[in-house]
Amino acid sequence: MRTTLPLLLALTLAPAGHALAGKGCSDTTGFSDDIDGRCQVWAPSMLGQRDYALRYHGACKNGRADGKGKAEWLYRYAEMKVKATWEGDFRNGVFLDGQKVKGAIEPVSGDKYVVEMGSVSGADVLFISRSPQDGPMELCKVDQVALVLGPKVAAADDEQVRRLMNDGAKLYRNACPNGRNLRVGVFTEAVKPRPNGMLPNPMANARVDDETGNLSGYSNEAAAKAKQEQQRAEYAQKQEEARKQFNDFSRKQGIAAWVTAQQIEENPFRWEGKTVGLVVRLERMLTRDSALVRGGLRDWGPQLQLKGITPDFPESRRSVLIAARVSKRERLADSNENNSATYATLNHLDSRVCERDGCGDWLSWARGDRELVWGEPFTAR
Repeated sequence: MRTTLPLLLALTLAPAGHALAGKGCSDTTGFSDDIDGRCQVWAPSMLGQRDYALRYHGACKNGRADGKGKAEWLYRYAEMKVKATWEGDFRNGVFLDGQKVKGAIEPVSGDKYVVEMGSVSGADVLFISRSPQDGPMELCKVDQVALVLGPKVAAADDEQVRRLMNDGAKLYRNACPNGRNLRVGVFTEAVKPRPNGMLPNPMANARVDDETGNLSGYSNEAAAKAKQEQQRAEYAQKQEEARKQFNDFSRKQGIAAWVTAQQIEENPFRWEGKTVGLVVRLERMLTRDSALVRGGLRDWGPQLQLKGITPDFPESRRSVLIAARVSKRERLADSNENNSATYATLNHLDSRVCERDGCGDWLSWARGDRELVWGEPFTAR
C-alpha cells in the first residue's frame, strides 16, 4: 500500500498514541468519525480505540451511515493497514451485515444494540443484541428479548405477561432458528440507557427451555408487589374486623377494663365487683362448673379460679377470651380442710374461643396501639 507524504509526516510528528487524534478518532466505544469527518459509524469496543481509524464511503443520514455503504477500519500504526471491511446496508451508523432488521437500531455501550423487531399483541419486541469486540452486530446473539408493554396490558397480570413472553420467544425463534439460551424480559418503560449507560432492568423475566420452549425461572415484580398490596389490604381489613368484634364484645358485656392474670392476682380488690376482660387457658377443672386457669397471653403466669363455666370449657391448648366479674380471694372449689390457700376468683359471664395462640385473631389490631392499655379503664368504640 502506498503512503502519501503528508500522512507520513503526520504520523512522524504526532505524539505517540495520538496520531491522527482529530479526524477518525473516537472513544473506546461509540460513533467513530470517518477520516474525512463526513459520516459516522458505530464502533464496537476494540475498533473504537485510538489504534483504529475509519474510512467510509456511501449513504449518510443525519451524519451517520444509513443505507448502502462501505466502512474500512484502518490500523494506524501499520501504515493504515485495513483491519476489517464492512460493506452493505447500514442503519443509524450500525452495520447490518445482511441481517434482516425490521425497525430502528440504537447502539449502547458494552457492545450492545437495542433493535426494534416488530410487535406481538400488546407489546413491542426488541432484541438486545451483541457484537464481538471487533466485529459487527450479531442480531441473533441476544442478551434478551425485551417486551415493552402497551397500555392495555396489566403488568401485574401473570397470565397476560406469560402469554406475551411466549409470543416474544416465538417471534425470536422464527427470526433466529438456531438461537439458544434465550432470556425474555418484560418492561413497562422505554428500553433506553440510563445516565450511567446501563439499560433498565426488566419488570418480569424468564428463561426459555431450548427443548420444550416452556418458561422457567419466571418472576414478576409487579405481580409480587400487587400481591403484597392485596395481602396488606386484606390484613388491614381483618384487623378492622377484629377491632369491631372486640369492641362489640366489650360493649355487650360492659367490660370496664382489660386486664392480665398477673394484675388480677396482684390486686383483685381494685376490680372487685366489676366486669373485666382477659385471656386465659385451662389449667384443670376443679368441679363441673369451676376451673383453675392461668393467663393465656404467655406460657407462664399466676393461677386464677374461674367459676360459672361448663364441663365443655375449651382444653388447655386453646386460648379463651372471657368476660368475668371479679370476686374476692377464695379457696379452691376442690380444696380440703388442710389446704387453706386462696386464689383470686372470677365469675364467668361470657367467652369466645380464639383461633390463634394468645388470641391474636382478636387482639392483633391492638399490638403497639395505645387504644388498649392492660389494667386501665377501657371504653369500647
